[in-house]
Amino acid sequence: MSFPTLARWRTWLCQLPRFSTGPGEVSLAGTIANSDGTGGHGMRVFGQWALVYVVAGTCVYRDERGTVEEVGPGSWIMVFPEMAHAYRSRPGERWDEIYVCFRGPVFEAWRQAGCFDPSKPTGRWLPPAKGVKAFENFFRQIQRKDCSALQAACLWQNLLAEIVGEPRESAVNREDWLRKALDFLEHSEPGADADTLRQAASTCGMGYESFRKKFGSAVGMPPGRYLLTRRVERARRLLTLESFTNEEIAQMLGFHDEFHFSKTFSRLTGASPREFRKQVRVG
Repeated sequence: MSFPTLARWRTWLCQLPRFSTGPGEVSLAGTIANSDGTGGHGMRVFGQWALVYVVAGTCVYRDERGTVEEVGPGSWIMVFPEMAHAYRSRPGERWDEIYVCFRGPVFEAWRQAGCFDPSKPTGRWLPPAKGVKAFENFFRQIQRKDCSALQAACLWQNLLAEIVGEPRESAVNREDWLRKALDFLEHSEPGADADTLRQAASTCGMGYESFRKKFGSAVGMPPGRYLLTRRVERARRLLTLESFTNEEIAQMLGFHDEFHFSKTFSRLTGASPREFRKQVRVG
């Protein structure tokens, strides 16, 4: 299938390289004509990263942080994996979009470096006439037969850097307490979440409530949800290995039992552990 032209926009699905379990991957990409957004009336948690570039029309973006932004042609929306959000057209209206869904630890590193700011989930890029050409070139490259999933992820990072721009100085020069907190949480034992968070606060020289508020403001989610998101990301990696059962993974990562693990995994990723394993085998 060929990429649609700006004058004749249509819904189109990009053929991607095979599934990757490496540091990052582009999981889904394409175009949508006459989109009405996330659908329904409530907010959703998508479970992976996504960037939506608006080609024509307008929509209204909202998220759990209280952000409300009108997004028009040439603008983009950044979807965070764990952040509840919604974007919809106004009554009687539709818009055209390009979307790229992506996931993996390399993009979490982008967040920690300040490239993705949860307080600013929308922004402007090139006007559609130029932006569409840039995306068309990207899609052409990742559809080559010799393009691997890792190469596709690298090509996407190049385009993503152009779209979101350089991180602000204040985001790059992270405060020392936040570096300590992220390092402590990354190397903490699974399961003891309440004690772990209080220990993290103590390590940073803060009371728990003060730490929770500052962490949420800086990272875009409470520290408890950050821990849970990291556990689910580790579960994704373990599920790609046939040597571990769901029950064993639940025990390794500190979930109460297999049911608790499956329910949490489904809520944050949109697929059950069984469905995820099936996706890996198909890939």
